[in-house]
Amino acid sequence: MRCEEVRDLASAWLDNELPDARARAVAEHVEGCTVCQAFTADLRLMSAEIAGLGREPAPPGLEFRIRAALAEASGRPVARWHGFAQQAASLAAVCLLSVFGTWAVMRPPVEVSTAQHDVVAAHVRSLLQNSPIQVPSSDSHTVRPWFNGKVEFAPPVKDLTAEGFPLAGGRLDYVDGHRVATLVYRHGLHTISVFVWPEGANPTASSAQVSGLNVLSWSKDGMVWWVVSDAAPEELRELRSLL
Repeated sequence: MRCEEVRDLASAWLDNELPDARARAVAEHVEGCTVCQAFTADLRLMSAEIAGLGREPAPPGLEFRIRAALAEASGRPVARWHGFAQQAASLAAVCLLSVFGTWAVMRPPVEVSTAQHDVVAAHVRSLLQNSPIQVPSSDSHTVRPWFNGKVEFAPPVKDLTAEGFPLAGGRLDYVDGHRVATLVYRHGLHTISVFVWPEGANPTASSAQVSGLNVLSWSKDGMVWWVVSDAAPEELRELRSLL
C-alpha cells in the first residue's frame, strides 16, 4: 500500500470504519512508515482537540432577540408568539451556534500557511516522543547519507558545535504534502528543528511566533529552510547565518 492511499484512508481507519483486510493493510504500512505515522498522529491530535472543544452555550437573551426579530418581521407582538414560532426561533439559534462553532473550529487561520502549520506541528510532535531524532549523531558524514533513498535530494548538513549549535541528528517529516529532511540542533537547553527541502516557489523570508514557538523561514542555494524552536529569535537568526 502506498502513502497516498494511506492518507486517503487514514480518517476512516482511525474511526474503525474500514473492512478488516483494508484496516490491516493500513496498519501494517503505518507501522513501517515514519511519514505516515506522523500524518496519522496529527489526525489523532486534531480529532482530540475538536472533540474537547464541546459546544458553547447560547449567550443570554439570544433566543429572545431572535424571537423578537421574527415577530417584528411578521407584524406580531413578541408576547403573542407561541407554538411553532417559538420552536422555530429556538431551532434557528441552535443552527446559528452550530454553524458558527464548526466554522470557527475548522477554518485555518488566514495568516498561517500550510508549511508553517506543518513544521510547528512536526516540532511539537517530536518533543512529545521519546526522542526527536531518528539518526542520532553529531557527524554530518553520518547524518547526510542516512537520508539517501528516504528523500529525493541531498540535504546540506553542517555540524556547528564550534559556533554553539551542535548537531544532534536528523529525522524525516511530512510538510506541505511531501517528505522533508529535518536536522536537529541544540543550543543550550533548547532543541531546534531545521526543516529543509528543494525550493519550488520563491518564498519570502519571514519570522513569526506560533503557539509560543519562534519560526523562521528563508530560501538559499535552491533550498527552502524553516526553523522552529523556543530559542530566542536572535539565536535563530544567528543559526540561519551559519547554515
